[in-house]
Amino acid sequence: MDIGLIIITIVCFAIMVAGLISIVFPLLPSTPLIWLGIFLYAIATNFEKVDEKFVLTITIMLLAVILMDYISDFWGLRRWRFSFWAVIGAVIGGIIGSFFNVVLGLLLGALVGALIAEILSGQDLTFAINTKKYTIICYVAGTIVKISVAVVMIGLFIYRLTG
Repeated sequence: MDIGLIIITIVCFAIMVAGLISIVFPLLPSTPLIWLGIFLYAIATNFEKVDEKFVLTITIMLLAVILMDYISDFWGLRRWRFSFWAVIGAVIGGIIGSFFNVVLGLLLGALVGALIAEILSGQDLTFAINTKKYTIICYVAGTIVKISVAVVMIGLFIYRLTG
């Protein structure tokens, strides 16, 4: 193995690890980074070990995770009848909270932001507390699914390299 291939492999794995970490600490796009690491490796090695069919498979997995995110958010919003302001409050609260403590601040910030937005938009406290519950459930469930898919993507990539 020449030094150039070693450097390319290290850089691509670093990108994938950053994607894996960003699932829990959402500062960067998580699964798209993992896809990018695999895609860059495929291009750099002229699709030798990682061929176009494999890249297509990984792309489908990426699109499925992104679609799952949007569908689960839409379903949850419709099911719990959240207001537009609860979503905006959760996003703003999550961003502000992440400056204090990435994981805890992001989760608590999103919860507090959604709660405050629901109360300010005229919803009663019981409804606002249900918003808080759903935010926790959604965050944990989405994180578990993303980690699972990310591990499979990286595992398949490693299998391709060693196989």
